[in-house]
Amino acid sequence: MPPKDYLEDEPFYQPPTPTGDLRTMLRRRIVATALSQIGSYAAERSRLRTAAQWRAYAARIRRRFTAAVDHSDLRLRATWRVRPGKRKRCDGFSIENLLVESLPGCWMNVTVWKPDPRRWPAPWPAVVTPVGHNGKYHPSEQYPPQVFAANGYLSVSFDPPGFGEKARGNNHFDDGVRGYVAGQNPLGFFLADAQRAVDYVLSRPDVDGRGGVAMTGVSGGGFSAVCCAILDPRLSAIAPSCFGLPDEVHPIRNGYAGCPEVLWRNRYVDGLGLDDLLIGARFVPLLLMAGRHDSVLTPRHLGKLAAPVRAAYAAVGRSAQFRVVIDDCGHEYTVAQARTFVAWMRRWREPRAAPERGVRPRKLQLLDEADLRGNPPFGLCMATAAAKAVRKRRHVRDAVVARRQLAKLIPNWAALRRRGLHAHAMPGSRMQLWVHTFQELSLTDGSAWELPATMLRPPKREAGVLVFFDDRGRWTALHQWGWLNRAAGMFSRDGRPRSVLTVDLPGWGDTRPAPSPFDVVGWGGVDRWMGYLSAATGESVMAMRLRDAVRVVDFVQRAWRMPAARITIGGYGLGATIAGLAACLHGRLGGVLLLDPLAEFGGLATAAKSIWPHDAYFPGILGAADLSEALALQPAPVLVVGARDAQGRTLGTRARKVFRGRHITVLPERFSAANEARVLQWLQTEV
Repeated sequence: MPPKDYLEDEPFYQPPTPTGDLRTMLRRRIVATALSQIGSYAAERSRLRTAAQWRAYAARIRRRFTAAVDHSDLRLRATWRVRPGKRKRCDGFSIENLLVESLPGCWMNVTVWKPDPRRWPAPWPAVVTPVGHNGKYHPSEQYPPQVFAANGYLSVSFDPPGFGEKARGNNHFDDGVRGYVAGQNPLGFFLADAQRAVDYVLSRPDVDGRGGVAMTGVSGGGFSAVCCAILDPRLSAIAPSCFGLPDEVHPIRNGYAGCPEVLWRNRYVDGLGLDDLLIGARFVPLLLMAGRHDSVLTPRHLGKLAAPVRAAYAAVGRSAQFRVVIDDCGHEYTVAQARTFVAWMRRWREPRAAPERGVRPRKLQLLDEADLRGNPPFGLCMATAAAKAVRKRRHVRDAVVARRQLAKLIPNWAALRRRGLHAHAMPGSRMQLWVHTFQELSLTDGSAWELPATMLRPPKREAGVLVFFDDRGRWTALHQWGWLNRAAGMFSRDGRPRSVLTVDLPGWGDTRPAPSPFDVVGWGGVDRWMGYLSAATGESVMAMRLRDAVRVVDFVQRAWRMPAARITIGGYGLGATIAGLAACLHGRLGGVLLLDPLAEFGGLATAAKSIWPHDAYFPGILGAADLSEALALQPAPVLVVGARDAQGRTLGTRARKVFRGRHITVLPERFSAANEARVLQWLQTEV
């Protein structure tokens, strides 16, 4: 007789089986949303036929992009300050270092690379070379200007925000993401520098600006060149190198954590994919360059990016002004690319002359970093601009306004409310656990979207329901005599026990996304990819959590026939912060319990260093309500325990100044066994 297979029987306890892999659920939702948005504009392009239609489409791209940058100081300025610096004569060229004020109080360290006047008499045509995510002293940033100088072009280079001499306060990850909560687009700092460089070179008497200014750069510098062509009609030719792929490949599908300045809020909602940006660049002569051995921005997918751009140029009668070049290199800007761009500039600047490939300098010189230093003073930067925006914001003091503004952060919220926020529960096995029924649930709306939940519910005479969200996972406060058991009154037959429903919101607990291969790099991370890409879709991860928190409350009201006044919403960490916003958005709950929450989103924009994940930077939240305002504007009793700042430090007694209201109680110390009894007492007496 074969041995009995004990695995063929169900275990005594059986949680609900997920309909999909919860580790990829959130990633799949973000990818699907982004692809849908990108695809809608591709479908619109497929219906364009005439040159007039293509030009109108490109004009709409320019309008949307200009609105997205939305930097009041990015406009062309009649005057700006310049501070001259040291000069150096080299073999075949000379350099000047100077400071140019790109925005009020924001200085850029410009190096001017000038041709030898004995071979190339002034005035010279000019080319601006924005540096990518690098310092201007690397070979990819030094050698191309020398090629341009050897061919009679004056060029300028400058450190981009976050690198070289502009590193402080401009880390394009940690400081760029501040712009999400502050309502700013960090790309504005990159483009302000590039546009001011155009202003500067056209002001020089030794520059011939009659044919406009060319712009070229590698990686982030190439992206700046494309964006500047959208904004600035003075650009006459551009050549972005190794700077991107079709968005659906990179960064949407491959999980690469890009940068906040290239994944600004609502980018994909506005139809500003990379192919559309190239189409919006005024149909200037465009040389698209890539490296055959680039390991990330591989040329294999470049044809898909180029196809709609080539079609657009052909439709407006400019086929010859678009070209793709694959260089035998990696992720870099080579001498060969610079020589190719020289021929490209000559072709359109001097149409009657033979556009010969640029000459190679007799000697390439890698100058010392000190030779290129400008020593810009510290002033306006991403960090200080975000802090200034937080200080200047108007605090919301009306509950109706706060709810309306919070609702705007959730796509299609009004339609959701009209149709109902209904989620239904897929139940697991029930088990009697002392005076409560224990059950695992999966809350779903049937759209491959599940929220794992754990329920403790007494059979009768329940005192109410505590809906709880924990960014560490729903089981953290239950496991091994966790305090939620005592909050439910699990082991006591005295008094009226309470129901508890603890839920994993998207990205927490069982739905925490699995890492992707690109998360091995220092700038990678699941939280960064989720935070940046979801911001670009307009449906941020924090907005999803806020929406689903209210949906869970709606489920309890509807499925358990529980009046809102008997529901307390609470959470731990970011789960507590979401619970506080959800209470304001709902407006009719019985109580709010926040344990160790992030006290202020404004702190994420002002702190020197934040310990919170990048998906916590709720895009647009300060245009609606910060947590303290949301709590003050909802009527239910509130208990705030151990509120923390952006650096993870407990506010202590300062929390009483942050959270004010007759209905708000503050316990300054972090939540622990020492103050658990006071929390339980508050639950019993206040809600």
